[in-house]
Amino acid sequence: MVNELVDWKTFLEEGRSYHRTAQGSVRRPEVFTSEIVQNLAAMGIEKYFMALFMHRGMLPRNHTMGDLLSDAEGIFAIEPEVAETLLYMDSLQRICSMDDFEISSPRREDIPRFLSALDAMARLAERETAPGGTDAP
Repeated sequence: MVNELVDWKTFLEEGRSYHRTAQGSVRRPEVFTSEIVQNLAAMGIEKYFMALFMHRGMLPRNHTMGDLLSDAEGIFAIEPEVAETLLYMDSLQRICSMDDFEISSPRREDIPRFLSALDAMARLAERETAPGGTDAP
């Protein structure tokens, strides 16, 4: 068994909270724009990744979707369509460098894709962190 980092359960709970909010947001499109839903989904996904890594006693190098995917490679089985969506989400918000700063608005049609990726990451996090969860990719 790997030495877990203490706060992984907090990250899992925070992921669940963002997840619930993102799921509920579709009932109020006048309040929750596609940008807000994207950010809720991204925060939930990041929290689920953190729970996964910390449960394994690890920390990711960075928190962009691409970096999280890269660090997860060979450790967690991320569905290809989920990885594609996460990279797409990254492409909409390039904010890590002041020299290459760019934000693009997602389309309303992107929302189901974001929520599907969030659902998949939730399933992975719940499965991996459950007692007796998998230890292999």
